[in-house]
Amino acid sequence: MRAELIQELQLLQNSRANKFVDELADKILSSVDAVNEKVISSMSKRGSMLILLDKRLNFSTLRKLRSRFLKS
Repeated sequence: MRAELIQELQLLQNSRANKFVDELADKILSSVDAVNEKVISSMSKRGSMLILLDKRLNFSTLRKLRSRFLKS
């Protein structure tokens, strides 16, 4: 009887420990996912701004070159 009680206690402790580990892992994963989403979003915004800046610079450079060589 005593061994059965000890075994039941161990099973209960393992169950609680597993539940705690699962909850902790879920919290960590959700916070890591949130951080990843923010980083990816900011990198995407920065990349699109750099592409727009590059396009604008190319167009202004082309206009300057056209005006310079077409006038001559």
